[in-house]
Amino acid sequence: MTRGSECTEEALTGLGIVILIGVVIAGAALVLMVLPGGIPNPLRSFPGGLVAESTYISGDHIRTTGNVYGFPMMSRITGPLRIMTVREDSKQLGVVRFTVSLFIGDTGAIDLDKVRVSWSQDHASETLRKTSPQVLVCPNWTISNKYNMLPGRTADSDEWLEPNEQFEITLCPATGVQPYGQFTVILQPDGVAAPLTLPRMAPARIQPVMNLG
Repeated sequence: MTRGSECTEEALTGLGIVILIGVVIAGAALVLMVLPGGIPNPLRSFPGGLVAESTYISGDHIRTTGNVYGFPMMSRITGPLRIMTVREDSKQLGVVRFTVSLFIGDTGAIDLDKVRVSWSQDHASETLRKTSPQVLVCPNWTISNKYNMLPGRTADSDEWLEPNEQFEITLCPATGVQPYGQFTVILQPDGVAAPLTLPRMAPARIQPVMNLG
């Protein structure tokens, strides 16, 4: 065997060792990502086998679907949800409802358990806390319903807003809004997603159901 052949074999052997070390390191990192307590896995599986990055990586944005509706500051039962207001006043707007979804084309998801919801009016602001979908005691907010835009399908049971899903949000502040009063609802997802800001005005007359646009 010539000296050149020996050098070639040594080079190939060294390259094989480097490749083997790389495979071992990659395998160890993969194990850490999937084991409990390991490095958080930024990938999440969605219905239909789609694997997409979560909001922390993709920066998906949330939007409203349809109009925003307002209701008087009165306790009520709407479907499976019971709303309990502390200070009832039929002449003030005190309950707001709207539906949200991801922007068309987004392939990630937003964890609504980590969304920060705030309500501001008259230069004052309050943070609303997420509560159960059965009883909404003001001031709080909840996911009052779930929909899926695809025919014949419904959203799954988790709190991740995923592609094609629509979540109905119902919220109520501690203080109602007088006619012509202005207020702003802000939904701030965790991570890099942009906040959803909804500035609205109460109508001249408080009615049982008010389309706020």
